Parts: sequence; C-alpha cells; structure tokens
Amino acid sequence: MNAVLADLRFAVRVLGKSPGFVAVAVVTLALAIGVNSAVFSLINGLILRPVVPYKPAEVVSVYTAKKESNRDYRQFSFGEYQAIAAAKDTFSDVTAVNFSLAGVARDREPMHRAFIFVVADNFFRFMGVQPAAGRFFSPDEGRPNANIQVVVASYGLWQRMGGGADFVGSTVRVNGKPHTVIGIAPEGFSGISGLLAPELWLPLGLHTELNSAFSDSGQVLDLNNPKNYTLNVMARLAPGLTLTNVKPRLPVIAERLTSMQPSDAMGTRELQLMTPSRFSISTTPSDDGPLGLMSVLLAGMASIVLLIASLNLINMLLARGAARAREIALRLAIGATRWQIVRQLLVEGLVLSLAGGAVGLLLARSANTLLQQSFAQLLGSMNFSFTTDLRPDATVLAVTIAFCVLATLIFSLGPALKASRADVVNDLKAQGAESTASGRLNRFFAPRHVLVMAQMALSLVLIFSAGLFFRGALKAGGLDLGFNPNGVVLTEMDFSLANTPQQEAMRRIQLVTDRVRALPGVKAVGWSSLVPYGNLTSTVRLVPANAPVVRKDAKSPQQGISGIVSSVTPDYFASIGVPITRGRGFTELETQKHDTPRVCILDEGMAHRLFPGKDPIGQRVRLTEAPSDGSPSEMEVVGIVAPHRHDVMDDDGPASRVYFPLAQSYSAGAWLSVRYASEDTAAVQGAAQDLRRELQRLDADLPILQQLPFGSLLDKSVTLWAVRVGAVMFGIFGGIALLLAVVGVYGVKAYVVERRTREIGIRLALGATRRDVFALIAMQGVLQTAVSVALGLALSLGAGRVLSTMLFSVSPAHPVSLVVAAVLLSAAALLACYLPARRATRVSPLTALRTE
Repeated sequence: MNAVLADLRFAVRVLGKSPGFVAVAVVTLALAIGVNSAVFSLINGLILRPVVPYKPAEVVSVYTAKKESNRDYRQFSFGEYQAIAAAKDTFSDVTAVNFSLAGVARDREPMHRAFIFVVADNFFRFMGVQPAAGRFFSPDEGRPNANIQVVVASYGLWQRMGGGADFVGSTVRVNGKPHTVIGIAPEGFSGISGLLAPELWLPLGLHTELNSAFSDSGQVLDLNNPKNYTLNVMARLAPGLTLTNVKPRLPVIAERLTSMQPSDAMGTRELQLMTPSRFSISTTPSDDGPLGLMSVLLAGMASIVLLIASLNLINMLLARGAARAREIALRLAIGATRWQIVRQLLVEGLVLSLAGGAVGLLLARSANTLLQQSFAQLLGSMNFSFTTDLRPDATVLAVTIAFCVLATLIFSLGPALKASRADVVNDLKAQGAESTASGRLNRFFAPRHVLVMAQMALSLVLIFSAGLFFRGALKAGGLDLGFNPNGVVLTEMDFSLANTPQQEAMRRIQLVTDRVRALPGVKAVGWSSLVPYGNLTSTVRLVPANAPVVRKDAKSPQQGISGIVSSVTPDYFASIGVPITRGRGFTELETQKHDTPRVCILDEGMAHRLFPGKDPIGQRVRLTEAPSDGSPSEMEVVGIVAPHRHDVMDDDGPASRVYFPLAQSYSAGAWLSVRYASEDTAAVQGAAQDLRRELQRLDADLPILQQLPFGSLLDKSVTLWAVRVGAVMFGIFGGIALLLAVVGVYGVKAYVVERRTREIGIRLALGATRRDVFALIAMQGVLQTAVSVALGLALSLGAGRVLSTMLFSVSPAHPVSLVVAAVLLSAAALLACYLPARRATRVSPLTALRTE
C-alpha cells in the first residue's frame, strides 16, 4: 500500500509538469466516460431498476383471452379477480388496478385532467412500499361501491402542492367531488410502469365515480356487475413456482372463470402470464417495444466512443513513453524492476481516468437532467407524471469508476508494458529522433498510425449512424400530412371531468359551435374525439355488412380491416383541411341525435380495402365487435375523405380511417378545431387568445384542458419527439467521435513532425523544397485517411443493418449519409494532417540540425 501511495504522489508530480498533456487527456476521457455514464444512467433508470420494489421476480401480469376468437383479450371482472386471488396454491398474492383520467383540483384552483389509478386495498402491500406520510387503503374502502371518498396522493403531487405536513387530511376535488387525502406514496414510486405515474390513487370502492381511460361511452361502472370487465390483474407466484412450471395449473383457474361468465357470453377462456412490461399499461400482453433495443444500441455506441478515446490515449501515452524513454531507462539502470515501471505508469493512467471520470460524471448529470426535463415536459403535456430519476446515483457512480478502471487498462497497459521493455543502453544513448531504419510500409503501419486509422474508421461508423437518424428526423418533420395545420387553433375539452351527461354535453358543444362560427375571421368550426398527432389512438375493425360471421381458432387472422376511429361533427374535415372526395359529410341531425340511422365516413384507403373495384358510397359495413351500449353494429357509408396521417409512425403512408357522427358514437373528451382565414402565426396566436376569452364569457365552466395552434400539437408528438431525440443523441456520439479522431490525427502528425525535425532539416539542407517536405508529411496522412474511410464505409454498412429496425423511413445503406459521413471525416482528418505538414515546411535547417 505504501508503494502504491508513493506511486500516486509521484504520478501527481509528473503529470503536474505536463499541464497541456493532462488537459487534453482529461477532456478526452471526460467526454468518453461522461457519455458512457449518461447512457448507463438512462439504462439504469428505465431498464434495470425494478418497477415493483419488493421481490419483482415473483410478480406476473395476468391476462385472459377467448380461445376461439384470435385472442380477444379483455380485462377481468371483480368476481374473476376474486376467483384468481382464491387460487392460493398458484398465487401467494393477487391485486387489481384500473386506469382513469379525472379532473383534479385543490381549494379554488382551476381543475386539470390527471392520470389516476383505481386499485385494490392490498395494492401497496403487494408492491412492498410504505407511505411517505399517512396510510394506505383499508379493506372497507376497497369494497365495491363503498363510496368512501379517500385518496392517496403521489409524492410529486404533494411536492407541487407545497410539501406541507398538513397535506394529509386535506381535501382535493376529483371530478368536482371532495376527497380526503389519507396518505402519500413514497418518492419515485410509479405503480406499475417505469415511466408513467398517476397523481392520485383511489380505492376500488370509488370505481363508480370514474370512467376508464381506455373504455367507450357505454362502460358499466358497477364492480358487482359480472359484465364489468375493467380490472387489470397482477399476481405473485406461490413459492417454488416459475413462469414455466406454473402453466399446467392455469387451465383449472381458466375453467373456473369460464363458468362464471354470464349466460350470453360466447366461448371459453384461457389465462396467460407474462413478466410485467416496464412501459406498457395495455390490457393485452406486450413487451417493451424498441426501448430495449435502443438501450443496447446506445450502450454499443457509447462503448465505441470510449474505445475511440482509449485509442487516442494509447497514442498519446506511446508518444509520451518515447519522450520518457531515457527517464525510464535510467530508473531501470539504477535498480527499478519492470513491474515497478508498469505499476507507476498504470497509476498515472488511473489518475487521468479518475479525473476524467469526475468531470464526465458532471457532464452525465447535466445531460441526463436535461433529458429528464424533456421526458417530464412531454409526458406532462399528456397528463402523466414522470417519476423515473435518470440522474447518476450510487450505482452509476460505481459503474463510472469501473469505466475509469477499464479505460486505464485499455489505454495504459499496452504503453506501460512497452515502456518497461526498454533497451537500457540504447535508450540512454538515444537522441530522441524518429527512427528512419524501417521502410515506408512499416512506418505507414506503425502502431500509432494503425490506432489512428482505427479511430477514424470507428468515428465514420458513428457519424454515418448519426446521419441516418438525422435523415429520419428530417423526413419525420417534413412528411406530407394530408391535412393543413396552418391557421388552426385546437382546444381540448373533457366533459367527463364533471360527470356531465351526454345530452347536456352535446347541448354545450352546439352552443360553443354556434358562437365560435360567428367570430370574425373564422372559416370552419368542428369537433373530433381524436386529432392527428394527438398521441392517442382508438381503432375498430370493419367488414362489409354481407360478410359471413366467421368463428376462428386462435391462430387465424382477425376478420375485417382495422382503422383509426374518430367521432366528428359536420365541419370537422373543413376545419383541418381534409377534403371530402365523394359522397357527403354528416348532417347536423346525425351529429346531434343518437337514434338516427347509423352512418359512417371512410378515408380512401379504408374504402379501397373494404370494397376494391367498387363504389363504396351507399355500401353497408359492420363492426366486428358490437358496441357495448347496444347500438347497431351495421351502418351505411355516406362519404369518402382524402387520406391523411394520424401519426409519424403510420407505416406505408397514412393509416386507414373511420369516422362516426359524434352523437352516434359519443366521446366526452373532444377537440374543438377552429380554422381562421389567416394562416399568419402571429395572427393565429392573437385569435387563439380572443377565442379563449370568448369561450370563458360563453361558459366559464367549460372543461378546457389545453388550447394551442395545431402546429404546436405536432411538435408534442411522442413519436416525433423520439425520432428527434434519437437524432440528437446519435449526433452527439458522432460529434464526439469526430472530435476525438481529429485530435488523434493531429496529435500523431504533430508528434511525427517533432520527432522527424532533424531528418526534415537534413532534407532541406540537401536541397529538398518546402513542397517536398509538405508532401512527405501530408501524403502519408492522405493515404491513411483513404484506408480509414474505406474500412469505415464497410463497417457503416454493417451498422446500418443493425440499426435498420430503429430507423424512420431511411435505407440502412442511405448513399447520401454514407457520402456525407465520408466527406466530413476526410475533410476533418486532412485538415488535422495539413496543420502539422505546414509547420514542417517552416523548419529552419540550421535550427533543426542544432536541436539534437
């Protein structure tokens, strides 16, 4: 230990004499280690940290599917949940949860829509958490229809409300009704998702107060009703059971659930168990989508950056080792062992790594704080809370130290071993000049040059990858939308927040429509349950009305054509600039009266798929799943609209669309769309302010959630945000890699010029021109750049295939991206070669001959 401490003190003294070298080395390592720490912090927060705090390996999500209808997944009834909980030989504990959106306010604050979990009384015990203050729900509060108005608040909501000790026991309004806060969830607890957290938890006894966030208007609210399929179920496997050996026990439970179904239910059911998804709150089995692959790719790219930085440091230390050859030879001559030399140089490398790691950790914290704020802002616009902490913690600190040690071994061990094998006699005699004994080929492929070429090739891979993502972001932002968002102001409302009956809500919608139409500059006013790029999607499946009803087995494809469904008013299409190409729009009567003959409007894509080669106008279609409110499932096609995109990720162009009149398929959540005559941005923003004042004068109690220009909504698109973040992150990787490669090229060429100063002086003294000297230094750099680019292009094509599943509408071998990456790297590398070569031409022969 004393020897190591002595080496540490000596390392600090030695490095202190070379502040320039230390600065470059620390910055290089800070960038590389900082990138790796930031990526690991992201992976740790989103992937590695368990969502369920207590024994997460025991927890499974339970799903039910109809055997003979292509998996027809649904949620569970309360009775089915109890039957599953009774299977103690299979599950040691079972809990239930539902998701809802509700209006939340405190005191006289304006109401805002919030994400809410409705949970069984054992939910928090199941998760293994304790309240930050107060208590959790009691069995009495969790009984169906108990209607005891209590809530548990999230830690984030408590902090936003001031974090006072008197918050427990205070009152919050949920959909206009007072509820007592009985407890506060622990900090960072999100429930069942690694990303999304509710603001409030309500007991199952209050289920009748809330509509599900993912149900239709005909939802049954009474938990005692056997048709109220509204609960998601999670369970802990009994001791000794795993996902594999528990499967033989599931048919018995499934048979019990089938026997509990109402007499008019069709088909037998089966149970499925899956490891809970970290990000999805879907009612059907789902994985974590591309996030796992994205994490692997980010980790791979960060590792390449660390490798490039290490190669850079290897070159720097090799050069430093050559400069210190006489010092090391002298130490060996007076009795130092080779191990002592290696240990000393490793300690010096570790000091550099720890300094770089400390700076890198600060960079990682800043970068992840910005990313966390971006996540929170995005999810906040969708009424969700973000609880995951992406900033470095103790685990990340430990991993950062491991990165430092790894980097030390990569860039210090080789140069240290080489330096320890010094030829004492020759090194003590050496004058420090670059050897000229080796041939040009050996000099071309000298270790330091091979390392630089490897750096450039790897950098080209990262630059090309960044180009692919940047190209995808450009395409995502410049898509042909099929509608015109310019000059449109959107206002989102949700009449369910105050439990407004449908008839009253429709009356208020019509009143708003009439008043807004009369405002100056307004061209069209419409309403829709969904708007393009609104981050929410609802789908139905349609078949021609004369198509036979087919009973399928579980492996058969689903019947019908799937389309995104919206409920709209007559002028909605005019308000967003989508033309009706054939037929007609809806009438005022159809959008105001629920009992009018059923009609629908299709987009051209859906019409062509349902009725290829036929005129769809006047044809009749049928829903494959009948509406839960008993409405007819058959309807007439009265109009066709032009295709338009619903989201960035619409595959193969705009998704198929289906439209119903608002009253015939009522949705309490709706968007008011107002098109103005002027598309000028400033004029539209002024009109939006006038619109909000007019709406408040008309009805101060309108449940307005947000109001914004349509263009601003496009910028809030989750998928567009993800594409842009991917471009930014990979762009950062590519930029850092390019910077490190340029520094490496410049450093090696500058070192070569310095070591060959005497040789250059002799050449000049013997009659060589300065152009000859420039060519001598620069030509080698040009050829090495060409070799690096060729190798990098080959690696880039392979990387493109790996990235292909993550790219948005971009070929993994996109030629423009390849050319731009190659040109960018070549230009930067040649510039790094040019500067030392130009300096070599300014060498004075007399001065050069005297330097040695």
